Amino acid sequence: MLVLLTVAFLLVFGLLAATLLVGLTVSSLVTLLTAPGQLARLVRDRQLRRNHALEHATINVIEERYGPSQLAGLARPDGFLIFGPISPSLALEAAEEGLRRMQAGEHRLAIHPRCGTTLVASQLVLAITFLVTLLVLRQLSLLPFLLGLAAALLLGPRLSPLLQRWITTDARVEGMRIEGLRPHLVPLRLPWSSVMVPVPGALLVRTSWGDEQPSSRSVTILTRDARRVEAGRYWIDE
Repeated sequence: MLVLLTVAFLLVFGLLAATLLVGLTVSSLVTLLTAPGQLARLVRDRQLRRNHALEHATINVIEERYGPSQLAGLARPDGFLIFGPISPSLALEAAEEGLRRMQAGEHRLAIHPRCGTTLVASQLVLAITFLVTLLVLRQLSLLPFLLGLAAALLLGPRLSPLLQRWITTDARVEGMRIEGLRPHLVPLRLPWSSVMVPVPGALLVRTSWGDEQPSSRSVTILTRDARRVEAGRYWIDE
């Protein structure tokens, strides 16, 4: 009975290991094919990279004041999202400070250790190491996986700041301005209509550039003399 259990365990372990290695081989090939394209798209979209830089700068400013946080961000062509327990006033204030400081030359604010670039860099290092070791050994074994994992843990976090600096962010934000902030809204489709609802804990910081027409608005109160009242510095989302 003990021999049968041992054989069964080895068979199951071998099957799982083979499945893991085959899956990792396929995943590594997919990473090598898709990761360069993702980075190339960022290289071509400077506006997205500058918003990515401001996203990092905003979180860096907040963490300088209050220490490490669980905040996360996502750059968009029209600005960036910030997720987590933060007040709108603090998010807007930190974004303004981060923008001013980057415009003054503090380009280091565009780099953040928790950026998704670190995950991409680690996956890329693991894939390259795994496939190269596999080609050298010419056999499936745990060694390529272990070497790839060690390389990813060692080199991924060190490669990420370089990728952020030269590819995924652009701290040259002269002419950039912050238009305002609002809750992040997503469509909720109902059987009879569709409404926009806010995502809890998600804020959208809107940005624009010097060569764009400002989208800030004013409000006109209809009085007898049609007196015009300015809405303030930031646009109002109606």
